[in-house]
Amino acid sequence: MATRLEHVVLIILLAWAVLASALAAHNYLRAEALSAELSSLRGELMNVNSTLAELRKRVIWVDVVIDYGNGTLEWHNYTLLPRGSTVFKALLFVASNVEYKHGKWGVYVTSINGVSEKIMSKSEGYSWMWYIYERDKGEWALGPVAADKYELPDGAIIKWAYVHWKF
Repeated sequence: MATRLEHVVLIILLAWAVLASALAAHNYLRAEALSAELSSLRGELMNVNSTLAELRKRVIWVDVVIDYGNGTLEWHNYTLLPRGSTVFKALLFVASNVEYKHGKWGVYVTSINGVSEKIMSKSEGYSWMWYIYERDKGEWALGPVAADKYELPDGAIIKWAYVHWKF
């Protein structure tokens, strides 16, 4: 009887050894395949990073806000533009309807998304003005030139505001 029990135990141990070896071989082959796939993905990621670095040389990200003067602010964060874009080009990109005139100093915006300037007299009115956020000062500064003359740096924050003026 002991021999029969020994045979059963040996068969079970042999089956276990064969099964364990098969599972180990399967896991080893799967690990090798995953390692090869990981290596391939690393190569693809390096190519993507290289392409992204080339694209970043040609584009800028800016934030644009349109302030309609009535408490309504329309933010366009992370707006992607070609490097060399101007404040005016950014506005054309984010606004659905822009009306403007060409003057001797540059483009003059008269209407954004249906909100048009109102000249009430020679000394009072409502007009569109653009501002750039000066991070170092923590404040908005009136644009120093016409919107089509100011080239945007990467990461700029600009605002188009419908403002009341009087003098």
